[in-house]
Amino acid sequence: MTDPHLTEVGWTASALRLAGRFEPGGAVPEIELLLHEQGAGEQLRVPAGTAVRDGTVTFEAEVDVASIVGGRPLPGGLWDVDLVIGVPPSRSVVPLGHAPGMDASPQRRFLPGSVTVIAYFDTDGALKIDVGGRPHSAGSARADETNWNERRAEIIVAGHLDLREISMPISGTLLLSQSRSDRTFEVIAMLEERPGRLCYTAAVPVTRAFIDDPLPRGTWDVSLCLGFSGMHRELRLLAPDEPVDVQVWRRLRHVRVTSSAAPAPLTITVGRA
Repeated sequence: MTDPHLTEVGWTASALRLAGRFEPGGAVPEIELLLHEQGAGEQLRVPAGTAVRDGTVTFEAEVDVASIVGGRPLPGGLWDVDLVIGVPPSRSVVPLGHAPGMDASPQRRFLPGSVTVIAYFDTDGALKIDVGGRPHSAGSARADETNWNERRAEIIVAGHLDLREISMPISGTLLLSQSRSDRTFEVIAMLEERPGRLCYTAAVPVTRAFIDDPLPRGTWDVSLCLGFSGMHRELRLLAPDEPVDVQVWRRLRHVRVTSSAAPAPLTITVGRA
């Protein structure tokens, strides 16, 4: 069986219309859509209509986000949209990607109360429905390099993402957080679109020599937050091969500043953890 893929995604009022195709390589199976909320684990089933021509199964389905739950809107959260093929015990659940050349740009609608609903394809190419636009994890990505800018006393974090699976974001932020507290530290990430890739660069200040708000002491987890129209996605950054290990002059004493090295997640430590 070939992997199912979508050939059409679009809105008609509050209904998300989906059309796709696959080749079962045998008898035509029963199919339906399965919506799975990543947080609470709630599941919803949506019927799909099918047709067969020359061994290819085409399918269509509508997800009415305004009334899908007994006349009530689709609850807030991030929903996976999968295709269920067959019946137990041979049933399979597969994510829905898009056909080559199809417009994979995020598509937005609003529910009552100005709740944003966005249908989009994630970095793995799978269809998601985001209700509410809250920040969600989008997986991880390895940074290309961490460098020390001695003149400005900053750690430079740089990397790239594959633009073939995501649309161009409108903003980027390097988000540093501490797992044992709710402290966060943010710096702007400069974004640059290049052929087939999105490049990002961010400078993390660690001394007051050039800025009044340096990264506080402690060990900080590093993520990249990308802003799209109506939603945000966070990618946990993984460390590059070469770490940073320097001494900086801070409050009349030398303080060690280090970053982690591959294959660990990227962290930046100021002083003792």
